[in-house]
Amino acid sequence: MKNILFITIVAILLSGCVTRKVPVMIEARTVASISEMGVHKLNCEMIDTQTLMDLHPNNVTPTLKNKTFESGGNRYRIATVLDERKGRPSSVVAEIYHCPISFQTKPAGVVKLLPGAHEVKPVSFAEIENVNCKVVGSHVVEETSPDSVYTELSNEVFMSGGNRYHITKIIATDGVNTTSVSADIYRCKHQSVAFE
Repeated sequence: MKNILFITIVAILLSGCVTRKVPVMIEARTVASISEMGVHKLNCEMIDTQTLMDLHPNNVTPTLKNKTFESGGNRYRIATVLDERKGRPSSVVAEIYHCPISFQTKPAGVVKLLPGAHEVKPVSFAEIENVNCKVVGSHVVEETSPDSVYTELSNEVFMSGGNRYHITKIIATDGVNTTSVSADIYRCKHQSVAFE
C-alpha cells in the first residue's frame, strides 16, 4: 500500500507541475523587441496591439514573437505590464511594429567566398600568446545582408594578406543578426606543436 501511494505521489509531481512551453514559429525567430527610441529612429509603423493575459512568464516572449509575425510585423514593444509573477511579466499590452530593413544588398548580389579565404578564421587568444601574430590592418564591413558579413570580412582579410581577424566593434544589427562590423586583420605564422 505504501508503494502504491509513493508511486502515485511521484507520478503527480513529475507530470502535473510543468507549464507547456510555447514554441516559436520558424518564421518568427527573426522577430525582436524594440525600444521606443528605436521605433522613432527606424521610422517604424505601428500595425497592431496585442493584450496577453495570464501567461507563464517564460511564454510571454515566444507568444509575442508569434503574434507579431502573424500580424505582419517584425518588431514588438511591451507598452504596459498588467501583471507580474515573481518579478517577471505575465500579462502585457504590446505594440506591434513593421520596421524597414536598414541594410541594402550589395549591387553584386550575394557575396561568395574567394578561393583561399575559407582558411580565414577568428583569432583566438591562445594563438596570439603562443604563435607569432602581427596586425596587418583593419577593415570595416559596411552595412550589408547578415548572410554576407562574415564572407565579406573573410574575403577582405584574405586579400589583405591576413589569415585571422578579431572583431573590435559591432557597428549595426538588424535587431538580431550583425549587419556591419569593424575588425583587426592579423597574419599568424602557424607552428606545429612538438610534444616531448
